[in-house]
Amino acid sequence: MKKKTFFYLLPLLIIHLNLLSQTEDVQNIQDYKNATLQQKFELNKTYAIKEVLPILSGYQTIVEEKFAGVKNFGNLISKTSFSEQQEILKLTGNNSDFWRAIMEMESGNQLIPVTKIFMLISQGEFDYAIKYIEIIKMFSKKETYADKYLNDLAIRLELFNKQLNSEIYRGITEHDKGNFDKAISIYNEILKQYPNSAWANFELFYSQSELNKKNGEGKLNSIENWNKKKNNILDHNPFYGLPISSQNPEDAYLLFRRNSIGGLFKDKKERLNDIYKYAEIAMDLKIYDFAAQLFWFSFSHSKNNEDSIYRFLYCIEKLGVTNLKENFKGNFEKEFKKIEMEKENEMVKSEIYKSYQK
Repeated sequence: MKKKTFFYLLPLLIIHLNLLSQTEDVQNIQDYKNATLQQKFELNKTYAIKEVLPILSGYQTIVEEKFAGVKNFGNLISKTSFSEQQEILKLTGNNSDFWRAIMEMESGNQLIPVTKIFMLISQGEFDYAIKYIEIIKMFSKKETYADKYLNDLAIRLELFNKQLNSEIYRGITEHDKGNFDKAISIYNEILKQYPNSAWANFELFYSQSELNKKNGEGKLNSIENWNKKKNNILDHNPFYGLPISSQNPEDAYLLFRRNSIGGLFKDKKERLNDIYKYAEIAMDLKIYDFAAQLFWFSFSHSKNNEDSIYRFLYCIEKLGVTNLKENFKGNFEKEFKKIEMEKENEMVKSEIYKSYQK
């Protein structure tokens, strides 16, 4: 596939001086380490809202007019109050300027996806942000402003998750002893401090279900209740593994696809192939914003991968962005139908799907 309209590429912005002195960095990290889980939660949000997003959006608003996507997206971010509740998907995945900005970036310049990560952080959605960080770091040019902030955030979230995981394991230990009430109390306390933890939300559901059985109230463990809880868990981490029995063949297939993520990125030589596979899984799970980002990496870092650009355009069309395909040549109606038929055939012909029907 060839581009029909030329997109200018925004050059890399390289750091020549540290954003903070080493003394300030050490002091900030030490204060952060000593903070409670809830304090870390609030500190991370404040860091995104007060420090990082104004700077990242500032770099976007000052670009030349020819970088229309970058400039428009930067203006949107600068005018948005992230201290209030915001729909990040609406501002990014459903936004044509966001994807145009992605396309305008020079390879290695992850200014736009890093901005999205900090938008997620501003709303306390650390779980989903981490899924992006894992991938964006692979393609981020070192010594850029975006990479500096990305690394700082990765350090913060590593410390945050170390403390979070320790607290969750306390609950699991009580659960395994049969102390379901105590486990539930621990999970509720965790969720008061970090309400968006997919793992803590799942463990709370699991312990409550076991307590219901123990108390002879198994009828409370209805599939309807599980579906409500499942949706809440996936809102925070759409890739979370769900160790609950499938309800139908499609559910079984999607659970299989979700769990297959663990087999990726074992060999650095297969990184680009695994990026494509990961994108395919995300598309199966209808996580179209994540899938589109990965398909763009697959396309922009491979010499002959037209298949990825069709999939990228298919995913953003599913998100409601229909105008950017005009910048490429191709029979998109035909290609999009082909993608849908391929995905349907992959599912119905899979062993897991067929075995569930027996």
